[in-house]
Amino acid sequence: MQNFTEGNISKQIIAFSVPMLIGSLFQQMYSLVDAVVVGRFVGGSALAAVGVSMNAVFFLTAVIIGLTTGASVVISQLYGAKQIDKLERAVSTSILFLGALSLLITVLGVLLTPWLLRVLNAPYEVFEDARIYLQIMIGGAIFPTFYNMYTAYLRALGDSRSPLYILIFANVLSIILSLLFVITFGWGVAGAAIATVIAQAVSAVLCCLYTRRYVRMLWVKKFSFDYELFCSILKYGAPAAVQLSLVMLAHLTIMRLINSFGTVAAAGIAAANKIDHLAMVPITTLSMALSTFVAQNMGANLESRAIQGFYVAMRYTLLLTVVITAVLILSASWLISLFLDPNYADTAEILLVGRNYLSILVFFYFLLAILFCFNGFFRGAGDAMIAMVFPVVSLTIRAISAYALVDLGGMGTEALAWSIPIGWGTMSIASWIYFKKRLWVGKSIIKKV
Repeated sequence: MQNFTEGNISKQIIAFSVPMLIGSLFQQMYSLVDAVVVGRFVGGSALAAVGVSMNAVFFLTAVIIGLTTGASVVISQLYGAKQIDKLERAVSTSILFLGALSLLITVLGVLLTPWLLRVLNAPYEVFEDARIYLQIMIGGAIFPTFYNMYTAYLRALGDSRSPLYILIFANVLSIILSLLFVITFGWGVAGAAIATVIAQAVSAVLCCLYTRRYVRMLWVKKFSFDYELFCSILKYGAPAAVQLSLVMLAHLTIMRLINSFGTVAAAGIAAANKIDHLAMVPITTLSMALSTFVAQNMGANLESRAIQGFYVAMRYTLLLTVVITAVLILSASWLISLFLDPNYADTAEILLVGRNYLSILVFFYFLLAILFCFNGFFRGAGDAMIAMVFPVVSLTIRAISAYALVDLGGMGTEALAWSIPIGWGTMSIASWIYFKKRLWVGKSIIKKV
C-alpha cells in the first residue's frame, strides 16, 4: 500500500501511474485484440460489428463502472483518514450492492440486445454479428465487474502493481484464446467475445484470491450492509454512474450517426477509435492516479499538497500529449492497416476514412489532457457532481456539433472528428474557471476539524 500524504509528489505520482498505465494499456488490449483478429481474419463488416457492439457494452456497464469509481473514492478517503473499520464495511456494502446490480444489468442487457442494435441503426449486414458479440459480452459482465471493483479498491489504497500483473496474465490468455477460437476454430465474432469473457473471468478470480491472501482489509470475512456508507457510495458513485451513462448515451447517439454513413464508415471509424482509445490511456491513467492522490490528501486535510499534485499531473499529462500526437502523425495509416485484411474489397476506403478521422483528432489531445486533469482533481476532492457534469456536457456539445456539421454544414465523416475538440475545448475553459473560483472546496467525505 502507498501513503500519498507525505514524500516527493512527482516521484509518487509517476511511480503510482506507471503500473496503472501499463495495466490500462493491457486492459484496452481486450477489445483491441478482438478488433484486429476479427478485422483481419473475418472481414470489414465484422470489424464494424465489433465497433457497434463495444459502445453498447460500455453503455450497459457504465452504471457499474461509475459506482465502482465512487466507492473507490470513499475507500481512499477512509484509508487516508485511517478509519479501517469503516473501510472494511464500505467494501462489504459495495460488493453486495454492485454484485446484485451487475446481475440485473446482465439479464436486461441480453434481453434488450436486438432492440438496442435497432436503435443504433446498425447496418443490416453487421446486425447478426453485432447481436452475437454483444449478447456474449453482456452475458459475462459479472466478471469485469468484480475485477474492476477489486482493482479500483487496491488502487485506492495505493497498490497499482498487483492489478497490473493479473491483467497482463489475463490479457495474454485473451490473445491466445482469441487467435485459437477465431482462426483455428473459425468461430468468427463469437470466438472473439468468448475469449474475452474467459480472460475476464480469470482476472476476476485472481483478484479475489490475491486480496484474500495479501490485503485482508479488502477481503470480506462476514458480509454486512452499512446504510450510511451505502449513501456515501451513492453520493460519490451515482454522479459518476450517471456521468458515464450519459457519456455513453452521447457515444451511442454519435454511433447512430456513424452507422448512417454505412458499413465502410463504421469500420474505418471503429479502427480509428481503437487507436484513439489507446492513445488516451496515458491521459486517463494520470487522471485516475491524481484522483487517488488528491483523495488521500483531502482525507488527511492536506489541501495545499493536493493542489500541488494537480499541477504536477497537469505538466506530465501535457508533455505526454506532445509525444502521443507526434507518434500518431507519423504512424496513423500503418496503425489503422493493422485492423484490415489487405485482400478485403473495401480496405482502401476503410483506411481512408479512419486515417482522415485520426489525422484531425490528434492535434487536440492537449484539450483532453486539461479536461481530464481537472476532472481527476474534482473527483478526488469529493466534488462528484461537477466531475459528472463537465464530461457529460462535453459529450453533449460533441454530439450536437457532429449532427450540426453534417446536417447544416454539409460535412461527411470528418464532422465526427471536428466535433470532439469543440466539446473538449469548451469544458476545459469551464473547468479552469470552476477550479480558480474554488467551488470544489468542502466536498470531501472527511471534514476538517
